[in-house]
Amino acid sequence: MPEPQSFTSGQRAYLSSLAAVDSIDASSRIRYADWFRVECMRRYREGEKPAALFREAGLDPKIVGYKRIERAFARWKQSPDLSAPQGKAFDPRDQLIAAQALRIQELEEEVRTLKQE
Repeated sequence: MPEPQSFTSGQRAYLSSLAAVDSIDASSRIRYADWFRVECMRRYREGEKPAALFREAGLDPKIVGYKRIERAFARWKQSPDLSAPQGKAFDPRDQLIAAQALRIQELEEEVRTLKQE
């Protein structure tokens, strides 16, 4: 299996701050929160797109990569424990916080770009 995409320290800090992320190990493997996996699979079965679900949780595919999302859903589809909710329920405030954190990251990137010009 190929090495997962490496993240910058800023990306690691950002991803670690998300409610949907339990942890990121030294090799940049992301461990997703159980509630997030269950919620993703529930909404996926209702017809929502995986990338949109990740993006909504602050996990922008431009950062985590589309392949990582694809592989996560492939694993989750095979997991029988994702059929019923468990642990913490999805909180819409987490979605708002994730969206705000992503916007802050985008603005910081824009500031860096403008400073270089």
